[in-house]
Amino acid sequence: MKNVVLSGLVFGFMVLFTGCANKVHTYSPNTANIMHLKSMDINKVTVGTFTDSGRNERKVMCRLATPVGTASGKTFASYIQDAFIQELLLADKYDPNSKIVITANLDYIFGSTMLGNAYWEFKVTVKSSNGESCKVDSKYDYESSYLATSACSEMQRSFVPAVQKLISDIINNPNFKKLLSA
Repeated sequence: MKNVVLSGLVFGFMVLFTGCANKVHTYSPNTANIMHLKSMDINKVTVGTFTDSGRNERKVMCRLATPVGTASGKTFASYIQDAFIQELLLADKYDPNSKIVITANLDYIFGSTMLGNAYWEFKVTVKSSNGESCKVDSKYDYESSYLATSACSEMQRSFVPAVQKLISDIINNPNFKKLLSA
């Protein structure tokens, strides 16, 4: 009887706390972000390198069992950089020859899968070649699950909308226009 209970507990923990690797989806530009950028009276810019203080983070662990990372092996910072470029391109606010260069450092990234408290959190310092900078904190909440496989899959699926919200928080920051002035 003791072995049956122990085996049941071990199996239960395996189901709750294991999973397989999850890769975040390719970025999909956000219509609201593009429309907002189009409506802004701003200079066209180019985008320099987004960094993460040398950490080169490509994945985070979900429930200490499953990595969640970018499909192409990019760092999270370069994924966000590419997403930002896509949004600027579609809004016709990107010019690779612009004198204004926007860079950023991903100061902090965290993904939580806690039931009732699942979220992605980013802290970013955005800088301009004109000397201006601003700090942006962004948090995207999403639903989680008891099961690790479901929770980690949801963590992976929620990354694109979390980055969309991060970009929205950057372009809606009161100091964003200062970054783009010549």
